[in-house]
Amino acid sequence: MENTKKAWSMIVKDLRGEKKYFVWTIIYAAYMAFTFGMGVRAQMESPQVASPVFDGLFLLLIPMLGFYFSRRSFKYLSEDSYTQMLAYFRALPIPDHVVIAYRLMQIFLAFLFNGIIFFGLMYWIATPVRNEMSVAGYLALALTWIGYGIMMSGAYMYFEFSKHGKAYFRSTLILLAEAVIGALLVKICGGNLLLYSFEESVRWRLLSPLMWITLAAAAASLIIFSRITLRKLRSRDLV
Repeated sequence: MENTKKAWSMIVKDLRGEKKYFVWTIIYAAYMAFTFGMGVRAQMESPQVASPVFDGLFLLLIPMLGFYFSRRSFKYLSEDSYTQMLAYFRALPIPDHVVIAYRLMQIFLAFLFNGIIFFGLMYWIATPVRNEMSVAGYLALALTWIGYGIMMSGAYMYFEFSKHGKAYFRSTLILLAEAVIGALLVKICGGNLLLYSFEESVRWRLLSPLMWITLAAAAASLIIFSRITLRKLRSRDLV
């Protein structure tokens, strides 16, 4: 409980010190909602010509809902800001498991904040969604993709805390390339992830097996990557 309080106090300090960056976070989430909403509307109106492009975009960008803009996120490549942050925490000293709790709280807070904006606006922009899905069905759809995003956040956390700026950038490019390849493979096999997630959500609503699978995968990913990231932090040279 004490560690949770320490991690939360770190979050509150960040929020108070970087309020101006949240304007950009809101703009980014709203822009994504508008872009994706238009694409989803086109996909649902013409499912026979479903494009893998929006599968790729969802796979690429939904994990980004797990971040919010900050000076640190803008400077990670030029100043290796995440490594500097870890060195600062170690000097205080703040235990590594508190640092992990702090990062997990950031992930959940970002998905809550960005998810409400993104999926809330997309619901109103994509007209066929409102016409064909109940509120429960749409909630299942949102949780399905948020589950996927949280699952990927475990890997991002590991790379963020285990590598210097340029190496972290290269690792994220690999994750993005894998998302693109995954979307292409699904298309080659005759599938469409976006339409499939809609169909499952409409059919099952909050009992959707796909939703529960992604949420379970998200929980497993965070547990596994938290443990291996913690081991890495304990042995990492931050110089």
